[in-house]
Amino acid sequence: MSGTNEGTTVDGRPRVSLVITTKNRASFVGPTIESALALDASRFELEIVVVDDGSTDDTSDVLARYPVRSIRTEGVGMAKARWLGVEAATGSFVTLLDDDDILLPAAIVSQLAVFDRHPEYALVHAQATITGPDLTPFGDPFPYGPLASGRILRQVLGYFPQVGTILTRIEAAREAGPFDATLTGDNDWDWLLRIVKRHEVGAVEVPVLLFRQRDQPEEAQDWRRYPALGTIFHRHTDDLPFVERLKLRPILWRHRGWWASIFLNHAEGNWRNGDRRRALRSVSYAARASLPHTLSGLGRRALARARARFGR
Repeated sequence: MSGTNEGTTVDGRPRVSLVITTKNRASFVGPTIESALALDASRFELEIVVVDDGSTDDTSDVLARYPVRSIRTEGVGMAKARWLGVEAATGSFVTLLDDDDILLPAAIVSQLAVFDRHPEYALVHAQATITGPDLTPFGDPFPYGPLASGRILRQVLGYFPQVGTILTRIEAAREAGPFDATLTGDNDWDWLLRIVKRHEVGAVEVPVLLFRQRDQPEEAQDWRRYPALGTIFHRHTDDLPFVERLKLRPILWRHRGWWASIFLNHAEGNWRNGDRRRALRSVSYAARASLPHTLSGLGRRALARARARFGR
């Protein structure tokens, strides 16, 4: 896939469209926009498109302070709002950004450098640094390296690149089609997999984003999100040859184990808070995600508590 002259400036620099979707997050969206405006744009021209999906706080006043294109919708949801932003973008490249994440200096520039060397790539994804609500980093950047390039369906089935770390050629973004609003979660992963199945893609092992985590875990949201895992995985693998599908099954198994551990974490938190009923419900969620992983996880946690209690 090669670039076109559309979405470029008169001096030949590419225009990059940054699409931010937001709703009632006035205190977050301003710093997110400022992190984009702070990038060194000597290599590219930046266009910021903000889709405000029916905010009732002072989001519109915040957006008015910045050089952004604002699109107002009325509760259409994240999937449709993002697609409206992609359709409105005028750049030759597009990045989709959550309204509480912060771009790092390497964003866009490091990815454009890969596109310069590989005009056949449809997108280039990078790494994110996980932070707490106050943007204090913890853990290693993810996805963990080494990151592969080329035809990497297997790899992208195995991890979830944060959407703000992906720079995509606009024609590939639009070819992939709208985000699936019927999915209970991870429609950005589904959309990414559509591109990965059709094109060669690139990667750069550089953190380009601070990925902010929320104050409190949201168990109900996690349980709503979980079923999308199997739907998306099978959607992008069921048309593959039987032997290839067998090789990919361990990836789905690992995902289910990860979800089981998430629900066991919820169970632990609920138990510490004295809510035994919710803790048992959390364990049932874990078991439905993966009974073997749940039993193994419960056993490890019980052993750890016993060792802590008896000093061994």
